[in-house]
Amino acid sequence: MDAETIVREVERVHADNGKNSSSRSVKKNKANRSSSVDKKAQRRKAARKKEVTLYLIEAAVALIAMASIIGFIVWKNSFTKIKISDYVEVSLSGYDHYGTAVLSVYGEPEYSEFWSTVTVSVNRESGLSNGDELIIKYKYDEEAAKSCKLKVDSTDVSLTVDGLMQSTVVDNDFLFSGLSVTQNGLSPKISVTLENTSEDPFLSQVSYYIDEEKSFFANGDTVKIRAEIPEELFESHEYVPAGSTDDLVYEYTPSSEDRYVMSADAITDDVLSKLEQIGADLIYASDANEYGLRIFQQEAHIQPVFKGNKTTFKWVNPYMISAYFHSVTDTGINMVENHANDVQIVYGVTITQADGKNCLAEVVVQFTNIVEHADHTLELSADNGRVVSATYRDRNVKALVSVDSSLDYDTVKLTE
Repeated sequence: MDAETIVREVERVHADNGKNSSSRSVKKNKANRSSSVDKKAQRRKAARKKEVTLYLIEAAVALIAMASIIGFIVWKNSFTKIKISDYVEVSLSGYDHYGTAVLSVYGEPEYSEFWSTVTVSVNRESGLSNGDELIIKYKYDEEAAKSCKLKVDSTDVSLTVDGLMQSTVVDNDFLFSGLSVTQNGLSPKISVTLENTSEDPFLSQVSYYIDEEKSFFANGDTVKIRAEIPEELFESHEYVPAGSTDDLVYEYTPSSEDRYVMSADAITDDVLSKLEQIGADLIYASDANEYGLRIFQQEAHIQPVFKGNKTTFKWVNPYMISAYFHSVTDTGINMVENHANDVQIVYGVTITQADGKNCLAEVVVQFTNIVEHADHTLELSADNGRVVSATYRDRNVKALVSVDSSLDYDTVKLTE
């Protein structure tokens, strides 16, 4: 309710209740009430002015704040947003279990000041396997980023290793797959030859050798073959050893169906009888003139005769005196010139010449490397026999066919 309305209401009340009052009293009261209304109006005006002032101040503050916000937004929007991981390349190379990670940063030249401060790290750089998780972290200088007006996202990145090639495991099967083993000869004089026939870039550079090298081997022997591998072949990890290469070994067992006779038990009476006949035929077929002059002139002191410029010696009536079996020893077997076995038969024989003069002599026929076939039959042939000595003196023969064991042969006498 405004002031005027109040006044009118007061007058009406006073008119109703105090019609009998004097006019002077009415005027006085009216003046007092008018003064009171003026003061209230002034207070209301002052309050209203204060409210307006506060409003203006608040509005000004709001405008300033709004301007600041707008300025900040404009300033922020003037920054270029970048994600560091978009400028980092992760190169994986090598083989599974031996892979490597190389990180490279490719930033724009216009922000070189910023990119020069960027460092990239990864939790693992080497010895990587397919399936491993790499965590890539980024660091940079914040002041450099602000200077270049860059809003930087440096969130860590997780990467799963994939695509590394599988290494070839160098185990026994692989290492010796390029090895060719060739044997020659009969037991116990089997020779073993090794050859690398592989075209694999790794295996073709491997050398093979026999551990505890021997010249010859017998049936049932274990030939241990090892490999010599150049160390640099493992550097790329394209090939990796399954374990210590010293433990890698290939075992080869020589085997020949036919073999040399190594026991005197194989020379039965029947076999010896056949050899005796073959030896006698060899004596008849041999040239007695090769030994005759020495036997007649130097040993028996008999005058030789000549027909033309040649002697006329002949062998007649050979018969077996004794026989010996020689088998090569473990020590002698590796001597290439040694035979696996020998059978030596000593014959008594008459040597005669054209004038009828003659004398007794002893002839030694030697059969070398007698072979026993898979069916246990022996190969008895004149091709394996030859006359090795003839003499008038028995002691010369005894020295040749001595029953005393030597380093190279064990000797057994076959006859009583």
